[in-house]
Amino acid sequence: MSRKKKSKGIPPWLIGLIVLLLGAAAFLSLRQNSADASLRTVEELNPNLYYENANSLRGNTYKIDVTIDSSLGNSPSRGRLFSVAAKNTDQNAPQAILPVLVPLRLGNLTIQKGQHYLMKVKVVENGLLQVEDAQKP
Repeated sequence: MSRKKKSKGIPPWLIGLIVLLLGAAAFLSLRQNSADASLRTVEELNPNLYYENANSLRGNTYKIDVTIDSSLGNSPSRGRLFSVAAKNTDQNAPQAILPVLVPLRLGNLTIQKGQHYLMKVKVVENGLLQVEDAQKP
């Protein structure tokens, strides 16, 4: 009577488990980098240029890496106004404080002093920075 020789290959369930783990790792990696990816093509705002003449930047969109400094006001028709401290890449330059308006459509953001955000802002009338998107890094 002949016996069937068992193959010593990798069991199919183990291959399935490895594929599942690799898929989960790829998903988590992409999810963590989604905040940076959505702002990757947006130019970073130069605070010195903004201070010199904010109206010359009107209509342009920029990204800023900020920490919430304080709440300046709340308007039921326009949104919430905050002052933010922009991270400065130049260590010798003083920290830049900028005004940002969080419109009503972004009312789901719970913004508190000291929180760190990556923001996509548009320079609107009178040089005010209006937030289009804000994400915690």
